[in-house]
Amino acid sequence: MVYRFSHIKLIRLAGLIIWLSLSIPFFLQFETFNQTFNVYLISHIFFGLVFWFVTNNIGQMSFKLKAWLSILILIVLVLLINHTNDSAIGIFYALMISVLLAWLFPVRESLVVLFVCNLLIGLQFSYIGGDLDNHSQYYVLFFIYLGVSVFSFIISLVAFRQQNAKEELRMLNTELKATQVLLADSSRINERLRISRELHDLIGHHLTALTLNLEAASHMTEGKPQVYVKKAHSIARLLLSDVREVVGKFRQSGTLDLGLAIKELLSGLPRLKVTQEIPAEFLVEDPKLAQTILRCAQELITNTMKHAEANHIRVKLERTDNSVVLVVQDNGVGLGQSQIGNGMTGMAERVKLLNGRCEYVSEKGLKSILTFPV
Repeated sequence: MVYRFSHIKLIRLAGLIIWLSLSIPFFLQFETFNQTFNVYLISHIFFGLVFWFVTNNIGQMSFKLKAWLSILILIVLVLLINHTNDSAIGIFYALMISVLLAWLFPVRESLVVLFVCNLLIGLQFSYIGGDLDNHSQYYVLFFIYLGVSVFSFIISLVAFRQQNAKEELRMLNTELKATQVLLADSSRINERLRISRELHDLIGHHLTALTLNLEAASHMTEGKPQVYVKKAHSIARLLLSDVREVVGKFRQSGTLDLGLAIKELLSGLPRLKVTQEIPAEFLVEDPKLAQTILRCAQELITNTMKHAEANHIRVKLERTDNSVVLVVQDNGVGLGQSQIGNGMTGMAERVKLLNGRCEYVSEKGLKSILTFPV
């Protein structure tokens, strides 16, 4: 159950429009507040409130138990509305349930709920039409409802899967952007190193040879030519010093902006409220260290999205005297009794290769602390 804000908002709006449309019979049929009318009115209002509650909490996996209870209440209310009115008006409420199922439960569980709901409504139709000479119209209506409910569920399932694919694509896009940041910095560093080597190997060697020749020439000349030779020798030595300084600066500027890469990774995460504690500029000189930290952050964020049942994540990146520390904390269910999967195992292996360590604190969520020596 992953939160899809725009789609859920549209489902909520469509459901409320149907619910408000079903309120019209109250004004058309109202004569007095008798017991039947009161039960109908209370069931109608309660259905709307439960529907709002469900659509407001879709996406929080910790809501799953409450989701089962809410769907059960909605089905009971549908049956109660049918029974109270001695009619089939409850099927319009049941269509709203069909749309919700794909967003609340896996396909198999949704089909079971849909089957049970339709079966109960079918049995109730038989009861409602039992006193009529020709109650075949109720069966016709039931099969029409059955087809429409299955169609509504399939359409909702298609929308759910499309949104899943869209968000997976969005996640891949943010991961690609984060990787591009490091690749751009790596390309810049490699180009600087190449230029520094060229300056050192070509210009530096030639300037050194020129300086030595000019120094020799200054000992072999006299008078006015010697003055110009010494001046050329001084300029050559100054130029050689400048080249060495440029080469040194090029080699010292080989840093990767890890902070920017992780910020790109956190941008546009669906369902999660993100708190960042990342310095404006967090530079790392070791490309392997930067790549490992980025992949670890990616793994922890993905686990939070898929398994943590959380709606908030905090990511902190800091540097101490001799280490770089990455902290990822969520407000989900924590580790509990679950075993560490392949992703977490691979992450631990990455950290170990750099002589780092992983710490996990499972309390009011999961707090992962990765420490890398520098």
